Amino acid sequence: MNATQPDIAVRLLLRAATAPREERFVVYAVRTYFTRVMHASMKKLRAYGLRPVVTPVAAELALNRAVCARTFPEFVTQLISDDRDVADLVLRAIRLYADLFSRLSVQARKTEASDIERDMYIAAQVIQRNLSFISPAHQPQ
Repeated sequence: MNATQPDIAVRLLLRAATAPREERFVVYAVRTYFTRVMHASMKKLRAYGLRPVVTPVAAELALNRAVCARTFPEFVTQLISDDRDVADLVLRAIRLYADLFSRLSVQARKTEASDIERDMYIAAQVIQRNLSFISPAHQPQ
């Protein structure tokens, strides 16, 4: 995983999430992914190319820093807080969840999707598109 400059990651996220719907999506993706990382086994973390000791601790500390944030820019800034490992994790989380939500089939969206899930689907597509336009270097592998 390439080390992402923390200040670049903050600016990238602030530009990619341009509306409240996208901001909610980013917060959801980060919180969900970080929680999963914090509870994953060392074996699983290693299998996904994450450092098994450092990654869960970095995720927990980042969420604790951002818990009191009142606005999206404040959340992103406090979350990353000049930490390269967290910046990489945040971008990884957003790419992962954007890819998962944007792959929902049309049938799945019609049958089981609530308004919130439809919003998440739309936000995932917007975030994916914005990240691809803003930063071609941060494309999924």
